[in-house]
Amino acid sequence: MRFFLAIWLARLVGWISRITGRGGSSLPGLVARRIDSKVFRRLAEKFPRGVILLTGTNGKTTTAAIASYLISDSGLSVAHNRSGANLIVGLTAALVQSNRWRLYPPQDLALLETDEATMPRAAEESRPRIIVVTNFFRDQLDRYGELSTTVNFVKQGIKSLDSEGWLILNADDPQVAYLGKSRSQVMYFGVDLSTYPTKVAAHDVADARFCPFCGNDLQYRRQYYAHLGDYYCLVCRYQRPTPDVSLVDWPGTNGEIRIRYRGKEIAVPNRLPGLYNAYNVMAAMAIGLLLDAREDRLADSLTTFRPAFGRMEEIVINGCRIWLTLVKNPVGFNQVLEAVNQDNHRKKNVLFVINDRYADGQDVSWLWDVDLERFVEVDWNVWVSGIRAKDMAVRLLYAGLPEEQVHVVEKAYEALAIMTRHGSTDEGYYILPTYTALLDIRKYLTDTGYTRHFREG
Repeated sequence: MRFFLAIWLARLVGWISRITGRGGSSLPGLVARRIDSKVFRRLAEKFPRGVILLTGTNGKTTTAAIASYLISDSGLSVAHNRSGANLIVGLTAALVQSNRWRLYPPQDLALLETDEATMPRAAEESRPRIIVVTNFFRDQLDRYGELSTTVNFVKQGIKSLDSEGWLILNADDPQVAYLGKSRSQVMYFGVDLSTYPTKVAAHDVADARFCPFCGNDLQYRRQYYAHLGDYYCLVCRYQRPTPDVSLVDWPGTNGEIRIRYRGKEIAVPNRLPGLYNAYNVMAAMAIGLLLDAREDRLADSLTTFRPAFGRMEEIVINGCRIWLTLVKNPVGFNQVLEAVNQDNHRKKNVLFVINDRYADGQDVSWLWDVDLERFVEVDWNVWVSGIRAKDMAVRLLYAGLPEEQVHVVEKAYEALAIMTRHGSTDEGYYILPTYTALLDIRKYLTDTGYTRHFREG
């Protein structure tokens, strides 16, 4: 009876929350867990193909969105927390609301994007069949602490992996790859681009410079960005494992990327700019391959994939095609700026929206670790909004942007209206918000009819 009440009252709360426009993607999970603390565990064990937990610092939402799309297109049904609510109450809400009328979820499997700090609890309650780890970077030090703390959260979660379960790991991240050191059922993904520069810029952020086995400096045969690359240790001989799924051709923002799996190369449409998104595509394809999806079917599915909300999402306002994408830590911010620079529009108009609420990280000093000097060009036209708009404006001025090209506007929707008032197809338009700023501006775009609510795709 307790379980029954937890499910139906949580669904009722979710329905009321939606029709009143309050969002509340995690609220049903909170209600359900208050009534029955074992509700998530009871639901998770009902999926015939088990539960997949996907975690890591950057790329979780995009990878989960791609993987969910690929899994569904291959004929399996999937429950997925598409809203991005990735704490334990958000995961619970996703399973509670995976069906309107049936008590237990009818899907074949659950794919749950999971916050790193939530991994121990989520894994212990769900006993996942697959755990996917994208990367580890410093992120919101006031919430997570140093990188070792984040890594330890995920290590704890892996201890609860099903006895026949699999790990999918980023081979190019030394801290991630090391998680598979003593395990046999591991699928690695990584980049093998022989034409890529052997070294990133000396001032690029590298959060994991030391060997996870012996603690000495890592060396690199090839370094893609931050600490991701083909690394090795001169002391203990630890080195990057050979990827099972590897990127062998990446043309930048146009054309097709080519991914190799078991000696066969798969041509995949390059719908998401930035090398970091190629990592997300590989991680998602690895999930599909472990679930026995056909390689050619995966490639075909990607031709019609639409980005997750706020992750290189394309929006049209007054004829302006705008990229909307989250920025939340120095490495991710750098990669987004790299993608902006690779866009070949003559002129670029950028709106930065910076908040410092708890979910953003209240310490915004990380903005000074972003390599704006390398990416921002003097002909950019920039607007800044959000709670910490002035901090961002000062950072841009120190990066060398002329003062007359930095416009501080208190409300993000007003800045957006100004930026798009005289739109041109010859110019590029970008909105780069932190997490709560993304939710605010996405709600405005939905309320004004420019986008659909994330629950509607």
